Amino acid sequence: MAERKQITLIYQYNDNWIGGTYYILNIIRSLKFLESELQPELTIIYDLKSGYEAIYALKYPFITYLGQDLQFSLAEKVVNKIARTLLKKPLIKKRIFLKQINNLYPVSDSIETKNVSNFFYWIPDFQEHYLPHFFSKSEINTRYNTQIWMKNNEVPIIFSSWNAKEDYNKFYKGNKNRKEILNFVSIIDSRYEQIDISGLLEKYQITDPYFMVPNQFWKHKNHEVVLKATKILKEKGYCFKVVFTGKEYDHRNPLYVDSIKAFVRENNLEGHIKFLGFIDRDEQLQLMKNSKSIIQPSLFEGWSTVVEDTKALNHFIILSDIPLHREQMLSNRKFFDPYSPASLAETMIEVLSGVEIVSEDYNLKIKEFSTRFLSLFN
Repeated sequence: MAERKQITLIYQYNDNWIGGTYYILNIIRSLKFLESELQPELTIIYDLKSGYEAIYALKYPFITYLGQDLQFSLAEKVVNKIARTLLKKPLIKKRIFLKQINNLYPVSDSIETKNVSNFFYWIPDFQEHYLPHFFSKSEINTRYNTQIWMKNNEVPIIFSSWNAKEDYNKFYKGNKNRKEILNFVSIIDSRYEQIDISGLLEKYQITDPYFMVPNQFWKHKNHEVVLKATKILKEKGYCFKVVFTGKEYDHRNPLYVDSIKAFVRENNLEGHIKFLGFIDRDEQLQLMKNSKSIIQPSLFEGWSTVVEDTKALNHFIILSDIPLHREQMLSNRKFFDPYSPASLAETMIEVLSGVEIVSEDYNLKIKEFSTRFLSLFN
């Protein structure tokens, strides 16, 4: 039997960007769909503040753990911020405590790679180029300088979509990077099905047909258009609810959640809107599965976890009409103009009347993803 591939993954928990955490967890989950002899040996480099309990719970059979401090001190952050501005690169890097690493993912410009044979950077999207008003000037400069460094150093990059890869070629013409596309997937444990939906609806006091918006509360996720569409439908006498889940904080726009909730109060939408916050993942999935539809109203996405969750659940989704969503979701969807509450309201009416769902075997997509991921490493 051929020797197992060895892949080292960097894992950090970040509840301000839970999608990044789910990304690594789903890579590991997907590898369990491979035949045992093809499953690689994993080394998990986990940040000491994150722990590795979430990965340990996955029960991947060929795995070891190495904890180290991946956080930078305030002084180190200041030095690197200045260095990125002046030199287009950080001066202080974190070195993984292994003598030699065959394959490492995902790396950043602050990770030392001199002892790594094969590695990839990961760029989910280029939101800062399209929606710069949602970022601080400092954050934009950091991202731009990192991307310039990546181009100049010709590092290999994985993109989450064809759309993102084309953006890179557009913004950094003449680049000679090795560029790969890896459309990530969602792996959902069937235990959510064991949750009694009647009890769950009673727990959260959801009494009408409902839509689900399971996004973190970042401004580019465009929750406002859903609230304004709901106001239109309320005034027309429609009975339904919209259930929002996700951490109610945007570190870039700290007042964003307050403004959303103020809109609900000022327009007397309390009977139509439910904010559940960051709830148990299995409860969230069961609520999603039993909704009339998921709504994904984002102004920008790299490759949406919400969309992949919907596909994995074999459910229906109402999507903002942006290029990435058209690339990612090919069936069981309707599109609307993300800047038009009336467009969304009209689409919600159509879905409330009933939709036909085409069933697909999502396990095939998971197997395709895991095979593709494995092929990128030596």
